[in-house]
Amino acid sequence: MINLFRILHVFFASMTIALFPIGIFIMGRIKKSRGTAAELSLMQTMMLIGKTIGMIGGLGILVFGGALTGVEHYAWFSFSEFPWLAWKQTIFVLILIVNFAFVMPASKKLGPKIGQLMATGGASGATDEIRAEFGKIGRFAIIMNLLTLTAMTLGVSKGVF
Repeated sequence: MINLFRILHVFFASMTIALFPIGIFIMGRIKKSRGTAAELSLMQTMMLIGKTIGMIGGLGILVFGGALTGVEHYAWFSFSEFPWLAWKQTIFVLILIVNFAFVMPASKKLGPKIGQLMATGGASGATDEIRAEFGKIGRFAIIMNLLTLTAMTLGVSKGVF
């Protein structure tokens, strides 16, 4: 049972890590399509992929990470007993804070703006305001991805390095 939980935990963590190269690829396509209707479509697609994979991956990490903590009798946020795990848990909380405080509110504002512009044709692509807001979300996404990589490194190394 423990191994199944580990496999699922790593699987869901890998989903969130997959957002990093996907984001780099789509951001490149967005830059190439600047000033066209495709720019808006790609922005909308990136937001959908980020939201979907991020939610599924994040919930999976939470459920199976919590299950592993219980099954393996680890303590929550025990910096003296399991500092590597406590840092992983702290990083996960930081990712949640960044996501819920910055990314989700910005995405909720940006989604309708992109939709409205697409409904009117959007032949000239995104406005400067939409690009700025999308860039802000992208910067937070990079921060969350780097935090996720750090947490994965801690989990794999168990704090050895």
